[in-house]
Amino acid sequence: MLKKFLIKITIISVLFLLNLPIANAKCKFITDIGKKFTKSHEKEYGALPENENGYNELEIVASEFCPDDNFDDNFLIRYTFIDKTLAAIQLFADNSIDNSATESMKLMKYAKRAYGDFDTGGNPEFYNNFNIWEKVQKYIVYNRRLIGDFWEEEIYISSEKYYEQLVQYENQQESIEPVENEN
Repeated sequence: MLKKFLIKITIISVLFLLNLPIANAKCKFITDIGKKFTKSHEKEYGALPENENGYNELEIVASEFCPDDNFDDNFLIRYTFIDKTLAAIQLFADNSIDNSATESMKLMKYAKRAYGDFDTGGNPEFYNNFNIWEKVQKYIVYNRRLIGDFWEEEIYISSEKYYEQLVQYENQQESIEPVENEN
């Protein structure tokens, strides 16, 4: 009787463990694209920087939102808000000092695991391109390119609606020319 009970418990335990994910597949971002930055977010992460036209950016170390991915301080998340609504998420490697973040292949492996595999050629270490995934009401772009001696690597998440708003904002910023003092 005890033997049958132990066998059943063992089988149930094994089946339960097989259904658990081995690693957390995706980062747990502040909120999803199109959602508001709330008072509870403000309590936890501080107020968004003041900006007269409603465009705000908040940058946080990625390990806070991706604890299972071994991201160190060289991986950051930039949240872009328009009127306190999340318009874009950029998870990127900070290679400002050296290329160690990109050379670790952590961001590429995360992109493949979280959003789907893509062709990186014969040697992924030399991948110099981008890949786009279209998901329900959002798209994800993994971009890795060599500029001079430094790698630029990021995962960009947005939607068509917010991407267009961000482009409009950036175009407005570029069209505003600084006023020179006349003396």
